[in-house]
Amino acid sequence: MHQLHSANQTAAATPRSLGRMVVVGNGMVGHAFCQAMVRRGGHEAWQIDIFGEEPHAAYDRVRLTKLFREPESSLTLSPREWYEQVGVNLVTSQKIHRINCVDKQVICQDGKRYAYDRLVLATGSRPFVPPIEGVNLPGVFLYRTLDDLEQIRAYASRCRSAAVMGGGLLGLEAGKAVLDLGLEAHVLEVAPSLMPRQLDTAGGALLKSRVEELGVHVHLLCRCDRIEAIGPGLRMHFVNGETLCVDMLIISAGIVPRDELARDADLTIAPRGGIVVNDRLRTSNANIFAIGECAVHRDKHYGLVGPGIQMAEVLAANCCGEDATFEYGDQSAKLKLMGVDVAALGDALGETPNSLIVHSHTDDSYRKLIFAGNRVVGATAVGEWDEIDRVRDFITHSRRLWPWQIARFRRTGRLWPEDALQSPWDWPEGAVVCSCVGVTKGRICEVVAEGAADAETVTQLTRASSVCGTCRPLVQQLCGQRPTTDASHSWKVLLASSALTLALIALMLIVGPLPFSDSVQTNWHSIDAIWRTEMPKQVTGYTIFGLTVLGLVFSLRKRIARWNWGDFAWWRVAHAVLATLAVAGLALHTGFQFGSNLNLVLVSVFLVVNVTGGITGLLVSLENRISGTLGIWIRRWRPRMVLVHLLLFWPLPVLLLFHLITVYYF
Repeated sequence: MHQLHSANQTAAATPRSLGRMVVVGNGMVGHAFCQAMVRRGGHEAWQIDIFGEEPHAAYDRVRLTKLFREPESSLTLSPREWYEQVGVNLVTSQKIHRINCVDKQVICQDGKRYAYDRLVLATGSRPFVPPIEGVNLPGVFLYRTLDDLEQIRAYASRCRSAAVMGGGLLGLEAGKAVLDLGLEAHVLEVAPSLMPRQLDTAGGALLKSRVEELGVHVHLLCRCDRIEAIGPGLRMHFVNGETLCVDMLIISAGIVPRDELARDADLTIAPRGGIVVNDRLRTSNANIFAIGECAVHRDKHYGLVGPGIQMAEVLAANCCGEDATFEYGDQSAKLKLMGVDVAALGDALGETPNSLIVHSHTDDSYRKLIFAGNRVVGATAVGEWDEIDRVRDFITHSRRLWPWQIARFRRTGRLWPEDALQSPWDWPEGAVVCSCVGVTKGRICEVVAEGAADAETVTQLTRASSVCGTCRPLVQQLCGQRPTTDASHSWKVLLASSALTLALIALMLIVGPLPFSDSVQTNWHSIDAIWRTEMPKQVTGYTIFGLTVLGLVFSLRKRIARWNWGDFAWWRVAHAVLATLAVAGLALHTGFQFGSNLNLVLVSVFLVVNVTGGITGLLVSLENRISGTLGIWIRRWRPRMVLVHLLLFWPLPVLLLFHLITVYYF
């Protein structure tokens, strides 16, 4: 009778309710799944056992070359203590030999059995080894695991040169490893350019030149068909008749999904390999799921870690009672290869039907944008491009790029002006983020460094975004949160009202006093009666007075702490609309004739107040929709314009009162 094993004793005291979960594969995706379960509290409801073939806890496989400069612990994603603390049973150096779907058990290589209610296959992939003669000779290595790198480093001590078979992401990382070992490096690629799955020919050509500047020999359209031993070294024979002699060969020529467990368990396998899963990552067996490089979703096999982590998040959400689906994986890559910045985002190769491709190519950089209509759907770049993170955001959220931005890109290779500081993280420390209370970026960063983890905490400590709230997305960005979308259209009304106010004032000043009619028989005589006769003038005059006083009352909404009823943004809009109506009333009241003495002073102050108010309204409506240097300037000057507006506003009711007394009562 086989003994049935379960989780370790540290997890046994934790109350469980949903059953046992076994995760096969403790790579980056398997670890991400466990982390996602812990974040959602799933480790308290499920007894989780996770198995890894390697003796190490999960580590960052993408940055293996760090091992030549830093200790192994720098690659570890979570130490063993973390698994113990959260009650996850980590079993290393243990290969799962078989799945018993009938009894819902996994059988280990040593014969131990672990029961499961849900089984998660995160077995990843293995390196593709070309079926050529000589791949098993001494001096030929794979580039995939920590143990592989240890063997490469040990063998390299007797070598002077090495070749890497494969010019993709991992191949170039392996080439960097060869350089770090101080060896003469060769990179072999069967395609006409490097990174053929991410870059087009032009981008690959620039990457090739940049890599060769580092001293790496790049061989394209180079297919090896035989390897032979020559003394302590190797001779590689290519199909074009050429040869290359090196001391060591590292193979990084692609990956193959590890689906052997699933095949033996009669799960559905894709024609080209990989475990077929549905949108909820379930295999053809209702109790078994697959995530990462071993899975095939909608006939698509993802060879990058990013989509695997997305799968892990979706599966963890569903295991914790949520309702999530996996629709597609983001295959974007943004990394530094051999010191060269490389990015491939979205539809990097322009496979979207009817797409428009725009290039910008210099000696130092290559940039390409792919458009569907006026929205960017893909981008590639070789060389530094400080806008790449914002381009990625536009691709992710399907945002619009305007024709003048595309024209600028064609001319300069940039979508935004060079001095535009798009992210608040790029702003100087003294830049004002919350112009209502004068909180700077430096102050917000200070409280974030002291432990404030979200915008609510920052608001409590600094009062930033506590008044009108328009700067809240900026505060969220500085806290590392995803900015929330402002669905309100109040800023549009404020912008339109402020612009209309300024336009009415400009019209009065440009046109000048409207003439009185010279005959009672003209149509103009009935129009100028509005500002010529007593009754209409009284109506418009008292209306202006009432609108002005009401606008003054509305302005108190921001300045009296206990007066917090309603949405402040719409109170501000109401204040601006009242000002627009008051200016329109002044036009009807005076006929653009401003008089003299007290009347002239009153009208001048009234117009200056509304000019400063209109400019302030424009700045307020635009300050969180314009970034870069102009956005910083707006935030700096908006409080000053508000102060000028307030200083001029307060005398107005008094002047209006004197005007009413002198005109109508004396």
